[in-house]
Order: sequence, then structure tokens, then C-alpha cells
Amino acid sequence: MLRFAHPGYLWLLLVLPALTVGFFVLHRWRKQLMRRFVSEPLVSQLAPEASTAKRTVKQAIFLLAVACLLVAAANPQVGTRLEEVKREGIDLFVTLDVSLSMKAEDIRPSRLEKAKRDVSDLLRRLQGDRVGLVVFAGEAFVQFPLTADYSAADLFINAVDVEAVPTPGTMIGSAIEKALESFRKDLPTQKAIVVVSDGENTEGDVAGAVEKARKEGVRVFAVGMGTPEGSPIPVYAANGDRVDYKHDHAGNIVLTKLDESALQQIALSTGGSYRRATNAGNEIDEIFKELSTLQRTEMGSLQVTGFEDQFYYPLAIGIFLLIIEMLLSERRGRLLARLAKLIPATSVLPLCFLFLFTSASAQTVRSHVSRGNEAYAATKYGDAEAEYKKALQKDSTARAAHFDLANAFYKQQRFDEAQRVYAARVAAAGKGSSDKELAYYDIGNTFFKSNKLEESIESYKRTMRLNPSDEDARYNFLLAKDRLKQQQDQKKQNKQDKNKQDKQDQKQNQNKDQNKDQQQNKDQQNQNKDQQQPPQQQPKQDQANQQQQKNQMPKQQADRILDALRNNEKDIQKQLRKRAASRVIVEKDW
Repeated sequence: MLRFAHPGYLWLLLVLPALTVGFFVLHRWRKQLMRRFVSEPLVSQLAPEASTAKRTVKQAIFLLAVACLLVAAANPQVGTRLEEVKREGIDLFVTLDVSLSMKAEDIRPSRLEKAKRDVSDLLRRLQGDRVGLVVFAGEAFVQFPLTADYSAADLFINAVDVEAVPTPGTMIGSAIEKALESFRKDLPTQKAIVVVSDGENTEGDVAGAVEKARKEGVRVFAVGMGTPEGSPIPVYAANGDRVDYKHDHAGNIVLTKLDESALQQIALSTGGSYRRATNAGNEIDEIFKELSTLQRTEMGSLQVTGFEDQFYYPLAIGIFLLIIEMLLSERRGRLLARLAKLIPATSVLPLCFLFLFTSASAQTVRSHVSRGNEAYAATKYGDAEAEYKKALQKDSTARAAHFDLANAFYKQQRFDEAQRVYAARVAAAGKGSSDKELAYYDIGNTFFKSNKLEESIESYKRTMRLNPSDEDARYNFLLAKDRLKQQQDQKKQNKQDKNKQDKQDQKQNQNKDQNKDQQQNKDQQNQNKDQQQPPQQQPKQDQANQQQQKNQMPKQQADRILDALRNNEKDIQKQLRKRAASRVIVEKDW
């Protein structure tokens, strides 16, 4: 990745075209002066050694030298080294109301436009936090997930409009639930939600969503858009002209009002706060101050490219071109003589070219690593992997390329491959090297993600032996131990449940056997009674028993029929609910 430390100097490159024109004008002016002094056929006789071509070459070399010097003054920098930085923050979801009522203009220019500006202002103030956006009306959708790329997030926010959600209405509860589902569970970060709405909730279970947020420890902050007095909802034509106001089903103009009580209840129930937006208010400043007081969690170390100065390359080329320009005269046949006088100085030129060739080779490796880092930052981990492998083909000992390749494998959840590269770093690292500590830490992370908790615990132990003050390794070590204990407890509980179930099954089988024996004994007794009855009564008794058996139904068969009836009834109820839901008409579609 290339950048300039002082890009302002690059504007001076615009002087070069002006100098080119100046040289051309100077050449024409000198030629006209010469014609005034002497006729053109005599010019070649008076100045036989003059060379117009050499003068043009000298001027071109001079312009190239000036360009190189200006580039050197701008100080080009190339990312070549990796730095470990810590990023701390919270996870924040903004839920933005995009229902039709947000087009009301009781806040200028409109509720929605003011809300978008406030959210953009909040993004500009965040540092290190991950932020996501949920837009909602009659439904809720994730506009973009949690990210630390605030510039891209701002582009998404600017593109939001009331057409972003096709279903009319307002479901604040659905938006809060969608935000809760979209929070990432990979780190135990402090989580918060900012609801930006006019509070006119037309459907949905808000209380249930708020209670769920409270149980999960997510604080909800609310910003009310609008005024309690209310305002009509303008309707615009395709050319942007206002043509009418929104009417309800009875034909009356809709007057949408800010429902502060609902938003206040949402915020207070979760430990948050409520602010009403005004045309020139600072409610976002107050929300940001409260967000800043939340406990921030370290979200891991990020590998960012450092930059090294590379100004000496264009500087050396510029100086070299100036030397050539000074040695090159405007006379014919004098260049070799001047070069012969400077043989001791020019003898170092091969060494300079060898140095430049070696630097170019190293620059090729760095360029692949730099392009890989750009792809990695854009979450294109497959492309980043390809660039890192190209860098390793150029130089198999490139430490940065090995490091980044393992990270690319890790991001693609190819933990076995990442573990092998990290293990190679352990083998290559010297005794007491910080690389070995970082490698053991990364190996522990790969084992943890692969659910190989015992191996990850051992890797974190080795990391802490090398660096007892590594808090990240200590935290992950305790987390892995806790998860391993939970798994062991779960296995133990499952085993106990299985044994208990086996005992219950065994007991049920014993009861069945006992019932079967009792039934057999009863049948035997009935058979004996039948044999003891007089012959003239036996046919009537047999006929009565047969009739009774016909009228009676086995218990298991009766249970199966009852279960089938219950299931059939449930299916009928579901179908009825679906039909009823399909016939629901939204009374308030704003």
C-alpha cells in the first residue's frame, strides 16, 4: 500500500507542463533572435557544434529530475511492517424507523432526514466500537451487520428511505428483537441499542422484546423524532412536488404525533435513557456521552500496516538525472570526454543499480503483502490468501507473509491449516522470541475455535509461561477452562439422565410384565369358571362375552385414536390462524 506523507507537494507537479511550454517558447524566441542577428544559412557556419536535439534532451532530463525531486519531497511511504494495536469498544445497533410517518416535517427538513443526520454524526464520534443498522417499519431488516468501517456504514445510512421496508406500519418490538438476534456472540462485549423513532408503534409485542433485552443486559437508548402536537404526512409526486397529505381509510388527513411515553418506557426498562430530537438540539451528543460510559471490551489485536519512508529512491533518481543533465552539453561530441573525467565517480553506478534491483525484488514481496492486507481488510480472505502465497513464492522466509497467511486461514475457518502455519512459526522462532509467544497464543485460538479445549488450554499455558503479563492469554485460558468445565458437566448430566431414563424404562417393562402376568391369571380364572358352569348356561355366557369383547376397545388403540384426534385438531387450529392472519388489515399503514 502506497501513500504520501506530504501529498501537498504533488500539486507542484502541475508546474512541469508550464515549464515544458516555457522551454518551447524560449527555443522559438532564441531562434528568432538568431535570425535577426544573422541569416539562417550562416547559423550552421557560426555555431557548427550546436545541437538542437541535445538541448531538447537536456530539457527533458531536467524536467524528469524536477519531477523525481517533487515526489521525493512528498515522501512516498510503503506499508512494510506489522504493528500490534489494541481496539476496545462496545457493540452498538441503531434501529431506525423508516415508516411513512417519518416523512412528517414537524422537524426540519423531515423526521427521517434529521434522524439520518444524527446517526451519521454519531458514527463520526465512535472510536473502536462495532456498529450495525436495523431499519424497520411493518417489518425489521438488518441494513448492515456489526462493522468498524464507519465510512461504509455512513454510505448505507445515506441511502436509507421509506421504501427500504415494503411492509407498512411500525413494529418497534420486531426491530429490537432483530438487533438482539444480530449481536455477535464471539466476544462478551457490552451491547447497546439506540432506537430512533417517532414512537408510534402500530403492531407487535414491544414489552416482550424489551424484557428480552433487559434479561440479556442490553441497554436501550431512545431518540424521539417529532413533536407531541403532531404533523400531517406529506405525499410527493415523482418530480418532488408536494401534491397532498396522507389520508386514513375514512378519508381524514392523518396527523402523526410523537409518542414519548412508549419510548421512555422502552429506555427506562433497560437502564437506558430517552432524548427528544429538536431542530438544533444536541441529543446525539448526550447519547454518545452515555455510550462512552459503558464498559469497553478489548476486541482483539488488529494487524495494521506500518509505513516506512521511501523518499530516497526518487531522490537518488532525481540527483542522478541532474548529474546527467549537467554532463550533457549542447555541443556535439563532448559527452564522452566529460564522462571520461568522471570515471571514478561513475564506477559506483553498477553498485547503485544492484542496490536498486535488490530493493525492487523486496518491493515485489512487500507489494504482494500490501495487496493481501487490502483484501484482508475488505474481508476478501480468499484473495488475501492468494497474495500472501505469491509473496512466499518470491521469498519463503518472509515473516509478515507467513503471519498474514495464517490469519487468512483463520478467518476462513480453516483452523487446521492455520494451526500448521502457526506451529511452523514456533519452530522457526528463536529462544525467548516474541514470535513464539504470539504463535502459541494464535495456536490456542485455533484450537479453541475447533472446540479442542484441552489443547487450547495447554497453548495458553505456554503463552503465559513466556509472558506472564499477557492478559489476553489469561482471559482466553479462563474462558476455555470454563467452557471445558461446562462441557464436562453437560456430559455428566447427560449420562445421569440416560441412566435415569434406563431405570424408568426398566421399571416400565417390569410393570408391563406384571400386568401381563395378572391378565394371564385372570384369563385362566375365567376359563376355569366357564368350565365349571352348567352346559345349558354355557352358550349364553359365551355369547355375552363375545358381545362384550366386540363392544370394548383395547386401551392402546384408544390412546392412538385420541392422539390422532388431538393432532388433527391442532392442524385445524393452525390453518384457521393462518387464514385469520391472511385476512388481517393494517389499520395504520404509517
